[in-house]
Amino acid sequence: MKRRNLASLVAFAAAALVLVIAVPAGAAAPEEAYIAARDAAIAKIKAASDAEPENPTAGDDDKVLALDQAARAALERQMRAIIGPIAIEGMYGQGALNLDTLIEGDEDFGLLDGLVYGGVDAKTRIIVTTDGLFRRWLAGHKDWWGKNSPSLPQGPDAAVRDNDFYTQAVLTDSAIVQFADLPIEKPPASLFAYAMLASRTQDQIPSKADEIFVALAQGGHVFIASSKDIRAVGPIPACEAIRKKAADSAEQSGAGDDRPDLPSGPDAAFLRCFGDKASRQSGFAAAAQAAQSLIGRLPLH
Repeated sequence: MKRRNLASLVAFAAAALVLVIAVPAGAAAPEEAYIAARDAAIAKIKAASDAEPENPTAGDDDKVLALDQAARAALERQMRAIIGPIAIEGMYGQGALNLDTLIEGDEDFGLLDGLVYGGVDAKTRIIVTTDGLFRRWLAGHKDWWGKNSPSLPQGPDAAVRDNDFYTQAVLTDSAIVQFADLPIEKPPASLFAYAMLASRTQDQIPSKADEIFVALAQGGHVFIASSKDIRAVGPIPACEAIRKKAADSAEQSGAGDDRPDLPSGPDAAFLRCFGDKASRQSGFAAAAQAAQSLIGRLPLH
């Protein structure tokens, strides 16, 4: 009798193990099909672009743009099926594919795979993806800017605290720079939740932060939200003084910056100061409250 019970338990455990393994594999199949279709489309568009080397604007001709538009429309349908129905307070419509282009070499090539809610010019935009697609994207962007640039962290919780993640993942023609962490309450069922005060720049880092970013993972989805619907924080005179002093010192010493695209030298000193003093500035508490409110608009079940 005991032997039959033991055998039954072993058989039950084996069946349960098969079930556990089968569910994630089935869930991953649509994501794998999407990635395969995306990569095939990128290769097809590149081949079409390369086939016309005499075109001085290769990649921007009507044929290539038509291929790009058609491929992204098909990928959007796949992505909508992967994400499933999502209800975000204040956001309407089905969302659009976050990929702005499939043409390699274009400025916004390689954005985060997912659906984005909110128009290009909207003050608030929210990208929704899945845990699986998020990790795949991180792996593909580990050394996106080459071996001479810092690698993107591969842990999701660490990645969303890195400037480079937002610059690579979000539609922008500028670098996104973190000014300070924002204190938020992490929802109980979330794998991670992070918010920051930031700004965008094409040149010198601005004197004030005028945008918030929120990253949250829950229920198999990852949400990357941004909003400019806040009152800017800064300038902070003491930090401006530190930046000027550091710049003057660097100029006198002839010190160069071999990584001008990253906060370093005078800008690094300025950002350290800003991060230390931000919580005592006018507008900071409201920015933190706006970040928490943004989390509250997300489907947290």
